[in-house]
Amino acid sequence: MTALAAARPEPPGGTPREREVIAAFAEITTEAITATRLEDLLALVGQKLCQLLGVSRCSVYLRQDDDRFRGAAGWCGDDGNISAAVQAQEAGIPGDAFSWEVIRSAAPVLISDVRNDPRPHRRTMEHWGVRAMLGVPLVFDGDVIGLIFVDNVAREHTYTDDEIALGELFGGLAALVITQALQASRLAAQAEELDRQKRTLEYLADVHAKLTGAVLEGAGIREVVGLLSDLAGSPVGLFDEDLALLTWAAPARLRATEPPALGERARARPALRATLAGLSAARPSTVVDPSSASGLGRRHLVCRLIVEGRPSGYLTVVEAGRSLSDLDTKLAERGAGVLALQVLSERRQIEAEGQARDDFLSDLLHHHRDVTQLARRGVPFGVDLAEPHVLVRLAVESGDADLHASVARRHIVAGLAARLGTDEPPATTLPGAVVLLVRLAGTAGPDEVRDHVAAVADALAPRVRVRGAVVSAVCREPEDFPRAHRELREVEELARSFGRSRGVLTVDELGLFRVVVASGRVKEAVRFADELVRPVREHDGPDGSLLATWRAFVDAEARVQRTAACLGVHENTVRYRLGRIREITGRDPVAMDTLLSARVAFQVLEMAGWFDGAS
Repeated sequence: MTALAAARPEPPGGTPREREVIAAFAEITTEAITATRLEDLLALVGQKLCQLLGVSRCSVYLRQDDDRFRGAAGWCGDDGNISAAVQAQEAGIPGDAFSWEVIRSAAPVLISDVRNDPRPHRRTMEHWGVRAMLGVPLVFDGDVIGLIFVDNVAREHTYTDDEIALGELFGGLAALVITQALQASRLAAQAEELDRQKRTLEYLADVHAKLTGAVLEGAGIREVVGLLSDLAGSPVGLFDEDLALLTWAAPARLRATEPPALGERARARPALRATLAGLSAARPSTVVDPSSASGLGRRHLVCRLIVEGRPSGYLTVVEAGRSLSDLDTKLAERGAGVLALQVLSERRQIEAEGQARDDFLSDLLHHHRDVTQLARRGVPFGVDLAEPHVLVRLAVESGDADLHASVARRHIVAGLAARLGTDEPPATTLPGAVVLLVRLAGTAGPDEVRDHVAAVADALAPRVRVRGAVVSAVCREPEDFPRAHRELREVEELARSFGRSRGVLTVDELGLFRVVVASGRVKEAVRFADELVRPVREHDGPDGSLLATWRAFVDAEARVQRTAACLGVHENTVRYRLGRIREITGRDPVAMDTLLSARVAFQVLEMAGWFDGAS
């Protein structure tokens, strides 16, 4: 009020018109003190100027930070507040020399005949139906902070020198009031922003406390995602690096039945991939809009998880019912940070448990501890050594250059657990091999385990190449495991010496050949096998029917009917071929000693890959 008083003429020496200006500003000053919106104050300023000059319309423009003059408020005697229409306008645009003359001169400028004057913007004047117009600058401290334009709405009006001077006086007083109002508005906005920031910080502190509190109380990743979903009021999903869904949650009120997963088509979109590739520790989140390029039907706030400085997945908040905001971004980033720590913690726990399981299995295989201690150490891992188990040894090599041995083991263990429908079996990594301890459930035996291992090996190719695998005989006592593991190594070494990769077999399949393996007389065994079958091979036809019949006869335990069914021929055909074998070799294929010799011979030759590709 002191500054305003200083700008007033000293009453009663002022003219009557000047006193009218002072009276008008008494009302304006009251409005400046009580008004909640700057727009209302500006509209009142324009209205009072119109009343003083006897015209019916005004528009007020304010200078912005970029020095452009944008419409701020307006008033019309016929329509009242026309601020919305004025706010769509800008003064000083190309072709508007009139506004620039007011700005540069910092003094009122009159256009008495708008239709014939080149200075105003022609299209704007025609749109508003202006006939004569007075432009009044709002000057404060030597700077033009705004403009007021007055006219008489499609009617002529003659502005006297006295009215122009009155407008200039009014503009100077209005500039002072408006400057004070702008400062008050800025201070109010700053106070509001500080209050908003304070509330945001309090909210985020509360969020952080809830998330960390939940983790400290033992909440897992799934529970943390559920808590984030409740806090955000939107569906939340956790994805791995390949954008495969790990877990998700949605508020109960949404009654969501399907996870907020990124579909196969969306994951394959280059635009989405490029957006996600731009995320980093410095720019951890982004909002992906729905589009054909992204393949998304709703907006997704995607936040990158960083664990130990490396990308480790994504957290998404899906827009549902309301627009995503900056607060959602901060919430997601806080949540991603807590989840990253949770992922790291669980990863460390898994690694520690895995190391303990490795140590237990290593001690069991090498019999480094007494039986009682081994049995007790197996309990935390769900291993009861009193139950029947088998060992599985897989000779592996990575299909990917950067696939670590421990990663290959993890794939194998997870795959076999899924096939067996059990918890993950204990496993250990040895040079070039992975050894697993598998419990036999019910009536299952080594043959069933062999089939599951073969299926897992096929499913993992080519990420993990399994050169071969051997399933041990059933182990029922702790003392059985070192012997079984030694036998597995011997069989694997034998296969390697033959240059043979035979898939998956069981030690029980080797029969008497296990004695040969234990004796170490492998070369003699191969020579014996070759000498036994060579005469038949030399006299056999192109289809190899004689040798195939002999092998099938041995596998059928010397039963002609079963052999015929296996080969799809008549029983008499089998008897004829057995007679031919007797003639060629001089040995009766039905005799017990011949059967035993043939079984060992065929197993040796199979191990050597002799029958590969044979019919």
